[in-house]
Amino acid sequence: MIPRIFRHIDEQQRTTMLTIIVLHLDVLDVVRLAYPRVGQPQPPTTVRDAVELFSAAVLPPLFSFVNDAPLSIIAGLLGLIVDRVNIQTIVRTKVGVSVLTMLISRVDILKQVAGPSVQESEWEQFSQVQNQLFDLLEPILPYIFSSESVMSSDDFHIWQFLAALGVGASPEQQQRLVLGVKDRVMETVGVAKTLSPDVSEKKLAEVNLFMRAIGLDVELLG
Repeated sequence: MIPRIFRHIDEQQRTTMLTIIVLHLDVLDVVRLAYPRVGQPQPPTTVRDAVELFSAAVLPPLFSFVNDAPLSIIAGLLGLIVDRVNIQTIVRTKVGVSVLTMLISRVDILKQVAGPSVQESEWEQFSQVQNQLFDLLEPILPYIFSSESVMSSDDFHIWQFLAALGVGASPEQQQRLVLGVKDRVMETVGVAKTLSPDVSEKKLAEVNLFMRAIGLDVELLG
């Protein structure tokens, strides 16, 4: 229903719908039931199917709306996540990470195309929210990857999220970001050397999504 409804409601109603989804992100079935359990790196098939359906049907209209949203809307939504949502839950699920990536990436675009038209007070407000979000995420960074082996895991959405986070981070935050995920970076680079050229290239390219966002490259790791 959502992609059909979204075409017929006004901007305020779209904002309301997105806000309700974000506010309840950690209790949605596609997040709550997809949270990794001990001894169960992958959720049940029915949950994985629901996640894929949500990603295909619900997220695209939300992405489309966010891609045109002003900084005030993005800052407000991220503020709700910081204050009202269990970040430890959402950042370990595909849907949760995708929503965070969607919001953070929009800010980077705004900095490039709408910087002068955004008031300084708005950037200051967003900067406070961004710093709060980073402080909440930092202790969880080593645990956001699947417990599956590097060879069998699908971490693309996580590297994409880390890249979006890294682009908008301060140099000091970027250093903390690297420290938080360095074990997975080194493990992925090490495993990639043992894989076929095609698979190795794919794994290294995923890591480089993040590395290049902060001015580094996996080639520097040897």
